[in-house]
Amino acid sequence: METTPIPAIQRITSILWPSFLVAGVAAIVLFTAFDPVEVLANAGWGEHSRLGAYTIGFFILWLMTAISSAISCQFIRCKIPPRKNAASE
Repeated sequence: METTPIPAIQRITSILWPSFLVAGVAAIVLFTAFDPVEVLANAGWGEHSRLGAYTIGFFILWLMTAISSAISCQFIRCKIPPRKNAASE
């Protein structure tokens, strides 16, 4: 059985789109509990407007979830040896 290669744009989109959705939900949950302006100020990032703090926070979350998705995709590409069928033993 021959498989066709997956186009690069489809591979990139399969990482970035789910991570974008998860980062959006994570930002809502996180910023409901914590003020992003205070979080960035306490982290040493200086003073930012509220919109800027939300934007920076979202992109940090998106980067973290994209890295997680990319690592998961890399693990899927690993060759896993087939298990022996218990019925055939």
